[in-house]
Amino acid sequence: ASALGGAMGGGRDGSVTAGREPAGSPGLRRRIRDAQERAREAPKAFVKAGSKRFQDLRDDMKCLGTMWLKGSRGSDHQERLESFYAPQAEAYDRFRSSFLWGRKPMLAACAARCAGMDKDGVWVDLGGGTAENVSMMEELMDLSKFKKIYVVDLCPSLCRIAREKVKEKGWRNVEVVLADACTFKPKEGSASLVTFSYSLSMIPPFNAAVDNATEWLREDGLLGVADFFVSSKYDLPLRQMGWVDRWFWRSIFDLDNIDLGPERRQYLDYKFNRIYEYNGRGSIPYVPLLTVPYFTWVGTKKTLEMREADIEARHRRPMAFPPTFIYSLSWEDPRTDEPVLQVGPGDTVLTLTSGGGNTLELA
Repeated sequence: ASALGGAMGGGRDGSVTAGREPAGSPGLRRRIRDAQERAREAPKAFVKAGSKRFQDLRDDMKCLGTMWLKGSRGSDHQERLESFYAPQAEAYDRFRSSFLWGRKPMLAACAARCAGMDKDGVWVDLGGGTAENVSMMEELMDLSKFKKIYVVDLCPSLCRIAREKVKEKGWRNVEVVLADACTFKPKEGSASLVTFSYSLSMIPPFNAAVDNATEWLREDGLLGVADFFVSSKYDLPLRQMGWVDRWFWRSIFDLDNIDLGPERRQYLDYKFNRIYEYNGRGSIPYVPLLTVPYFTWVGTKKTLEMREADIEARHRRPMAFPPTFIYSLSWEDPRTDEPVLQVGPGDTVLTLTSGGGNTLELA
């Protein structure tokens, strides 16, 4: 027992204390003080966390109230923007982070294509708001690759937040400009990257904004766009949606002077060579079940030949196919196909979505 008591911290009487410290030891007193301090701080931490959650909820309700109840008012576009964003400018970034789902993927697509760019690049973010796009881009690439970054917006309240962010982050190559996206021109005369992040739908003369960007975008430059959208009645399959979606989302956003019409992307397709596109749906804060449609789109300047060609003409056949003729319609009577197709020895016929009867008749 004495041997066991020595190993376990027992006393001379052979009792076992299992390594526990005497009641008056400094280590035990220190742990008691620490526990008491944590107990005193716990209510404060709980209150602080609760206060932060309450503040976030209050800010979110302010954003939602402005969007759904107050709307925008004013005699011109700038006044309407200011009346809409001024009440929610301070809470803009946090709320939009769980709403603007296409923003970061669009920036990532642009950043991947700017990886080999030299350090004299110029990025112009038209409708850049609070410069949050610059914060996101900083996570994706080295901002020093841009000689200059312009954050252009027509809303004074959002520009104020953007300038505070630029100062806080210490970005020396970022300039916030209160200006119209339809008339702004970079001092350098050209830009290697232009982005519209959820701003093209809020620019009534969107054609003028796109034309303006086209003028000073370099020949090898990129244009990136992310926004909400609705399709046209007859659209590309990757964009197509039913009439309920088209009517509902366009009507809802129209209340805040946001136009989701398909003509914006159609004009992008007309002016630029589309190299990347994704169409998806994202959740809306505090709105269960509903998901809003959004897209990301990246394009380059068209050559003269591209301007003369329809966008779908460039996808007439897969690149792996030899020069051939794709006959997209099949009549029930193959005898009417024979004089048109003129299939003969040495020809190869690939038939899709067919039971095979017409193809065997051609053989």
